[in-house]
Amino acid sequence: MYSIRTSRGAVSFPRFVGPFINGKFQPSLSPSERQIFNPCTEELLETVNEASPEDVDLAVKSAQAALKGPWKEFSGRKRRNVLLDIAKALENSLWELTVLEAACGKPLNEAKFDIEDSIECFRYFAGHADKLHGQNFATEDNFKSFTVRKPIGVCGLITSFNYPLLLSAWKIAPALACGNTIVLKPAPQTPLSSLLLGDLISKHSNLPEGVFNVLPGGEAVGSAIANHTGINKVSFTGSGNVGRKVMTSAANSNIKPITLELGGKSPLLVFADADLDQAVEDVFGAIFSNMGQNCCAGSRLFLEKGIEDSFLSKLKTRVEQVKIGDSLDEAYNFGTMVDRVQFERVTKFIENARREGQADLLVGGKRHGDKGYFIEPTVFYNVQETSSLAREEIFGPVLSVMKPFSSIEEALERANATPYGLASGVWTRDSSKAEHCVQELETGVTWVNCYNLCSTHLPFGGVKQSGFGKDLGTESLNEYTTVKAVTMRV
Repeated sequence: MYSIRTSRGAVSFPRFVGPFINGKFQPSLSPSERQIFNPCTEELLETVNEASPEDVDLAVKSAQAALKGPWKEFSGRKRRNVLLDIAKALENSLWELTVLEAACGKPLNEAKFDIEDSIECFRYFAGHADKLHGQNFATEDNFKSFTVRKPIGVCGLITSFNYPLLLSAWKIAPALACGNTIVLKPAPQTPLSSLLLGDLISKHSNLPEGVFNVLPGGEAVGSAIANHTGINKVSFTGSGNVGRKVMTSAANSNIKPITLELGGKSPLLVFADADLDQAVEDVFGAIFSNMGQNCCAGSRLFLEKGIEDSFLSKLKTRVEQVKIGDSLDEAYNFGTMVDRVQFERVTKFIENARREGQADLLVGGKRHGDKGYFIEPTVFYNVQETSSLAREEIFGPVLSVMKPFSSIEEALERANATPYGLASGVWTRDSSKAEHCVQELETGVTWVNCYNLCSTHLPFGGVKQSGFGKDLGTESLNEYTTVKAVTMRV
């Protein structure tokens, strides 16, 4: 056992001997260890026994056997019950899972929200497990035509560090609902909640052995998953550079279908007729939730000419209210970068912007304290359109306030002037203006007079270089099934 200290006291967790394969934890076939550090204290949190490419092959074989064996016999109703059992197990371990997520630098209140959303995700897709269906067609005499929806097979799921359990749930729940088997690779920085999920599933559900496998590890494990010819589908959330490698590997191996949810440089458009107080609060959350480590973080702010001074004054006041500190202490609401690598990357963006005069600094821009990977919430304004602040995904607590716009056409043109297309936000009281923005913004998600509301019933995914395919919603069921067309003489 190992313990994590919180403001409510210490919480104990089981130690696992290796990856979770075929329903149990077992030593890796090629052992290696990774130390997981608390980013708030820089102290060792736990040492994880990582998987190897050889373990990927073992997990795939286990998943294939389960797919052809006991799992194949599970009706939609039985799969529904499994998903409900998993949701219940998560609910019963809500505090423990919250602590594991918060130990990655995320404030406890945000971590709790993520776990609650994960539970809801399993419950939502449980409702789909017994309702998958095809279509019937009556177009030809003496022939019956219909479609059959089948599971796609063994699914390789590769997730990012920023929402460890939630992003996994977005993929695991629909994949299981559709009758697939799973090889999950969590991000190397944040494997602990996914490993605990494997333990909870093995103890509190009747999911057959081999259906769900967890392989903590780094690039070698991810590459082995993407290249494995026994894997029928890959769903990846992460950076564009790695997404390209996954896409290449999928094509070069067995031309497996993939879903890519990649980066973003999401625009926020605030019009003069908006409720500015609400917009300030929403913009704050859009960029600073999870300390900016969010694929759809609203990192480019466009303000209509005439409101910039008032808006920025209100925003500065809101930013100065944050309480930065230990994410495991409920007294604080703003945590850290996930690790030193991310801390140094974001710090470099800030330092370069200040040194090169890319913009004016409104607030923040420094490390907080001398211990831990804390960066103050930072706002730059008068940001140059060609600067790295405006063009590159920073993945940290840095907001770029662009020069004000004078018309809706100008705002939309500038907002769309990016290779990314994940999310966007619009604030206005004018419904026709909002509708026009919704139609013209080149993003997979648009929020109006709100932000970051990812509901399980709505699809989530991007366009352009933010990827393709969908998590969540009924649309995600298409990612984990194949549709067979049948014509039968009668």
